[in-house]
Amino acid sequence: MAISFSFAFYSQERDTNVICLNFGTNKYEEVKLRIRCEGDSVFYFSGLLKDDSWMLEYPRRLYEKCECFQIDIPTYIDTIRRSICFKQIVDNDTLRAPQFMFDNIDTVVINAGLKMKTDTFPNIPALDSVNNKIFFETILSDVYFLNNITDKEYLSSVELAANGYFIMTEADTAQTHYDNRINRYAETVRKYPDSQSLIAMLNGLKNQYDTKEDVQKIFDNFSGKQKQSYFGIKIREFLSDVYFKNMLLPVWDTGNPEPVIKDFSKINLVIFSASWCKHCIAEIPVLKKIAGELSDKVAMVYISMDDTTTVDAWKKLMINKEITWRSVLAAGNLEEINKQFFNPGLPSVLMVYPDGKYEKIEVRSDAGLKKLYEIAGVQ
Repeated sequence: MAISFSFAFYSQERDTNVICLNFGTNKYEEVKLRIRCEGDSVFYFSGLLKDDSWMLEYPRRLYEKCECFQIDIPTYIDTIRRSICFKQIVDNDTLRAPQFMFDNIDTVVINAGLKMKTDTFPNIPALDSVNNKIFFETILSDVYFLNNITDKEYLSSVELAANGYFIMTEADTAQTHYDNRINRYAETVRKYPDSQSLIAMLNGLKNQYDTKEDVQKIFDNFSGKQKQSYFGIKIREFLSDVYFKNMLLPVWDTGNPEPVIKDFSKINLVIFSASWCKHCIAEIPVLKKIAGELSDKVAMVYISMDDTTTVDAWKKLMINKEITWRSVLAAGNLEEINKQFFNPGLPSVLMVYPDGKYEKIEVRSDAGLKKLYEIAGVQ
């Protein structure tokens, strides 16, 4: 969801913050502040040019749900997007931040000075939200080097970007990479315990981690203020909710509603998958091995994350791949399932214990398979 406002709309409100940006000799005809909030909500605020500086005003009430800022230069060309990127030296490293945040204060003044360069990134896939189609665009990024910035929120967001937003990658399935990423996140939080950027990102990534204990390791380093913040409360609720919430979903072939988990006497693997996910299809041989060797100890169920436009492809996949374990459909319930189990990447597998507690498990890794077989009592 994207909503645009003009500067004048909020100029009548007292409870607003202003970002004052001076680009030196570089002139722009229009500048907009893009604020991304929880739930993919995006708000645009048009800037007002005043005394060679762009005044970007936004309502302070948005801040608690804010995940990041971005400065856009409108092109009004569908296939070309232009934005501002800052570079900053932190601990003797030059870091790049295409997205960032500033402190929640009345006025932030940024003197960007001379533009270093314009980076061009062609053929970047983007989603046309109106027609629900993928298209390709060129991104132009005007790079400015900032000096002497002491705003800790901005500095924390720069380090967040430099660490790939701590998003897990294929390499992070290796235990060493995974542990290092958690430790780097916790270390960055210790450096910036009041950071809105860091706690907002942790809230968005909380379902990526193998266990809630891993989320707790990072969360413990935030200040008391952030633990009581909007995102802090959501993370605390997530950490306290350790039991799998069963729900009714339609079976792939009959359409009859059934509980996702039917038998809590066994260990259950709840597998989030989709017909269009190549890694999900590549995972099938491993799942067939588990189904063949652990069927008396482990129950398995697919939750297809296909929407109504691709669900028929999922049904064909079940037949063509001769899937023997249960499969239910999320189509029509995607929003609810994403809210409860939000999985930023597919495939994703939850291991649910007989007592209802659960954790994420990576069955594609040797370590994950070994753990599953040990818990099932099979060597």
